Amino acid sequence: MSAILEVRNLTKQFRGFTAVDNIDLHVEEGHIHALIGPNGAGKTTVFNLLTKFLPPTRGEILYRGKPITGMKANDIARLGLVRSFQISAVFAHMTALENVRVALQRKLGTSFHFWKSEKSLDHLNERALELLDEVGLREYADVLTVEMPYGRKRALEIATTLALEPTVMLLDEPTQGMGAEDVDRIVELIRRVAGGVQC
Repeated sequence: MSAILEVRNLTKQFRGFTAVDNIDLHVEEGHIHALIGPNGAGKTTVFNLLTKFLPPTRGEILYRGKPITGMKANDIARLGLVRSFQISAVFAHMTALENVRVALQRKLGTSFHFWKSEKSLDHLNERALELLDEVGLREYADVLTVEMPYGRKRALEIATTLALEPTVMLLDEPTQGMGAEDVDRIVELIRRVAGGVQC
């Protein structure tokens, strides 16, 4: 199968320290892949390089066969290469529904229309509820994120990532700090959503 994401000789050095050394990746459509290694091995740095939060020292990144190494982070996200973070990145004092709705707003190009009424976003509620359903959080729709258990916050982050309609989803330690029950739930969620995106 053809690679949706390919990496050749990806390297990142910081003032003489090599954090990532000649990484080659070949990610095929429809597959779940994992980067495994101890803390400090460079897993997050690889994610930062793939999504251009960091520029590589050398190497090449191809998305659907086309080079994206020189692109900006926001342009890469628009292509469908989307990532989550080690630390849960949701708005604590917004409800689960509102968090997903914010992510859905990106496609509308209205992210900075602060003067508009909140009701102007009501048409996004149906899709936001569908996404909450997908990750098993429908019952949390009206709950403030700060009041949700940690594992559910990570599931919410996956819902907000799915709202961006990714073709490749990079999840940075999605089960870090979770109890066994939440780990099983997130692993099952990743398997379920992987039908439509690559993780």
